[in-house]
Amino acid sequence: MNRTCSQILLVCLGLVLVGCSSPPADKPNPGQAQQFLKLRGYTFDEKSFLSAAAANDVIAVNAFFAAGINPNAKEAESGATALVAATTHGDIEIVKVLLKGGTGVNERDKAGFTAILRALQNKQDEVADVLLSQPTLDVNAQGSIGTTVLMSYVSRDREDIVQKLIVRKAQVNLQDAEGDTALHLASRRGNVKMLEILLAAGANPNIKNKLGGTPLMWAGVFGHEEAARLLLEKGADARLKDEDGMTAAAWATKNKRDDVAQILLQAEKKD
Repeated sequence: MNRTCSQILLVCLGLVLVGCSSPPADKPNPGQAQQFLKLRGYTFDEKSFLSAAAANDVIAVNAFFAAGINPNAKEAESGATALVAATTHGDIEIVKVLLKGGTGVNERDKAGFTAILRALQNKQDEVADVLLSQPTLDVNAQGSIGTTVLMSYVSRDREDIVQKLIVRKAQVNLQDAEGDTALHLASRRGNVKMLEILLAAGANPNIKNKLGGTPLMWAGVFGHEEAARLLLEKGADARLKDEDGMTAAAWATKNKRDDVAQILLQAEKKD
């Protein structure tokens, strides 16, 4: 093929792959797509596909898909797919292209993180919104630190998304690597509305983390009076002790949360 023909092929296939041709041209066959990639400087292999995605080369990524690349190819060192890597860096356009091309939204890297867990971990909220729109998203996935999508949005005080996740069967009593649940996190923040949502969905008010801490203890430590009252109303046991033998009232007293300590002491005696 001479240089002029190569240039024409490069332009024509580029228009098709980027979706700019008018009227729409036929999608290139695998052979044409591989030739296009060669002209663009890529080898047709998984390493080059991952490199194209990392470089935000939308046209090349589309060409790799047209040429029949494995959409779930993984990096050797991290085990991340192109999608997981793109979400980590907030490359939203590539994320959309990869999802459209069939990359699995629930594929994990070597640490067990899915794309949305990496997006949330790196505060790539716009990318997370795109991933949340995927109907097959596993909302209960947990990486090596155990944080769930639900926990992440509880920590962001996003009651709107938390409610939607619960509708999608997010499990409210899953525990992270420290044994904390979404209810622990909401109690620590003193978010009463969030507590109401989680408790209504079946969150256990007496679940303990690895140190024996309960959501009520977190409310006591941080002095969240309204949160403590709600937890007690919904069945939290003020007599429970952690691994050091301390109750929620003892924690409140230790942290000079006197008003909450009085409420918790009264609950201990009442129980």
